[in-house]
Amino acid sequence: MSIEFTLQPQPRFKADVAIPRAGLEAGIVTFTFKHVPLNEMAEREKRKNQTGLDFVEHITAAWALPDELNRDNLTKLANNYPQAIEAIIHTFYRELLGQREKN
Repeated sequence: MSIEFTLQPQPRFKADVAIPRAGLEAGIVTFTFKHVPLNEMAEREKRKNQTGLDFVEHITAAWALPDELNRDNLTKLANNYPQAIEAIIHTFYRELLGQREKN
């Protein structure tokens, strides 16, 4: 069985992010992430004064919520669900590096 492979990845990919919620099971939100080459990721990680919110803004293209994906709504998400930013970044790296979780 042959699976199509090219040196140029798809510019976007989707992944479900499990966002921890107090007193409830994690909420699942599907994010569309931007494919960012590792050399660009390394440069971005070196930037001083970059917050997790800045990083999430850079790597996300869309989310499956009725609210627009923008800085204000990402801030609201982070304030209401303190582990959200970490969960988004973790999922992005897991998918980018092909480290999918087994069921």
